[in-house]
Amino acid sequence: MNISTSKAIAIAAIAFVGGVVAANLPPAVAAGTPQPDLSSQAFAVSIYEIAQNFVFGEEFVGSYTKSITLSDGSTREIELTPMIHNGIQVVRFKDTGGHTYMGLNGTTTNGSLMVQVREYDASLAALKEQGWQ
Repeated sequence: MNISTSKAIAIAAIAFVGGVVAANLPPAVAAGTPQPDLSSQAFAVSIYEIAQNFVFGEEFVGSYTKSITLSDGSTREIELTPMIHNGIQVVRFKDTGGHTYMGLNGTTTNGSLMVQVREYDASLAALKEQGWQ
């Protein structure tokens, strides 16, 4: 084996080992990375009760509030607010005294009420990618 072949093998071995090391490093912590401003993103919300449909695909930006009277006569106050919670992009879902979090494209049920949120621009992009205009 000549010297250039030995060098090529050594470089390939070093590159392989470097790749293995890099692949096993922990992901970088994005502490200094600016967080996206979710208050300016458009979302679509749909709210359903098993017996009726209250809202379907209504667009909102910033936050969304709606008072709903269910078929049993009870009233629910719904508030949706996209935000960063514990470093994760979520939508805070407040429902008459309680709250939880869901993903930007999430669905949550509370009793007979179902609330679905879709990130508007991402949904349109996905439809366009599938051939919809």
